[in-house]
Amino acid sequence: MNNKAAILAVGDVHLGTLCSGVPDFVLAMGIDSVDLTPANALRLSVDLAVKEQVSAVLFAGDVVESSNSRFEALPPLEECVRRLLNAGIEVIAVAGNHDVEALPRLVKILEGIVLLGAGGNWESRTIWKDEKPLAEVIGWSFGERHVRQSPVASLLADSLAPPAASIPRIGLLHADLNASGGTYAPVRQVELDNCGFDAWLLGHIHKPSIQDLSERAGGPSGYLGSIVGLDSSETGPRGPWILRVGAEGKLSLEHVPLAPLRWERISISVEGLEHADDVEDGILSEATRYVREIQQDGYAPKAVGLIAHLVGASACHEEIRKRIEAKKWSELGRVVNGTAVFFSKIIPEMNPLLDLAEIARGDDPPALIARRLLALEKDDDHAKDLLEKTRAALAGIAHEERWSPVNDHRNATDPFSDAALRDTLRRSGMAALSKMLSQAESGALS
Repeated sequence: MNNKAAILAVGDVHLGTLCSGVPDFVLAMGIDSVDLTPANALRLSVDLAVKEQVSAVLFAGDVVESSNSRFEALPPLEECVRRLLNAGIEVIAVAGNHDVEALPRLVKILEGIVLLGAGGNWESRTIWKDEKPLAEVIGWSFGERHVRQSPVASLLADSLAPPAASIPRIGLLHADLNASGGTYAPVRQVELDNCGFDAWLLGHIHKPSIQDLSERAGGPSGYLGSIVGLDSSETGPRGPWILRVGAEGKLSLEHVPLAPLRWERISISVEGLEHADDVEDGILSEATRYVREIQQDGYAPKAVGLIAHLVGASACHEEIRKRIEAKKWSELGRVVNGTAVFFSKIIPEMNPLLDLAEIARGDDPPALIARRLLALEKDDDHAKDLLEKTRAALAGIAHEERWSPVNDHRNATDPFSDAALRDTLRRSGMAALSKMLSQAESGALS
């Protein structure tokens, strides 16, 4: 087997969408908004596929955002498919919950895309290289937007025969891994393992997870992730994966972080700062350092959006907070070796220079808050009681019908987890305590 035999695997693309959260002033830096789109990320992936001379490109569903956006998705998809086919590269895809209607319609228009498992049925396709079988791909596509049963259960019931040739077998699936009672094809890892495949390439969740499982005994298995971060919640490197087929069909994975737009969270210390004017220089300096570090990895994005958490204790924490609330630093950014860096959000998590233990000894409202903040730090029974009371107090509001669309967001998280509630209480508590002490000090001086 040729050691250079390879397949390109692409997670959620969502053609027809734009990456949200990029401010207008970034475009004034010389960045073209078209360069930051999922469509351009797909073009870059095609460039890679042609360069690497892969035998096939696999799409793990949600290639298109929705049925309504399929006509907007058609031109870039047609361009990319044509380039791949002209290079002798096969194009294989499964439909996800977003493009359950759109992708089958586009496949009818575009010649050359192989849609596996249309209508919710498992289907097999052999990939060839130099007239020899390279790998077998077994895929399943959404037949309707909501699927409440595991599609892998039917695959296991069929007891698939081994592949005709001694080649690796790859599962291609859009599903909700290890979800209980989900509506987007919930599957369990044990089900995937029981299939005995050499790899499982999954779509649906936009955070890549396959790298964490690539060394497992059963072979690579997990989420490919989105091809580019669609908003600031999708942090970290994004891009396609090269699946190399080595001697005796052994598989190895390589993530190629070529996304033109990248989002990251960073912490910036304001410890000991005496003047809020010093913060701006520190923020920009840290952003510059971070971008240069990313560029050293070999793939320089067109733009990097940062969510900066300001941490540490500072005497000027209140002034820093006021400047953030007034959006004084909302257009802070620069171009670093061709990469525009900007701040999507600056989050004040600084602490005032306060002695919580000393404040807690009092019998006034600030003392009560200080005692609760100390309890949260200790994570004791008192902290657990605070979390439960907070959860109960907010449950009625959170379950109101108007918030239901939030649960369907592609990056929805549990706001009632202990970690989320603890962080909310800590930040709101410190802010309230600081405000109380500031008001008390002003009153004493008046």
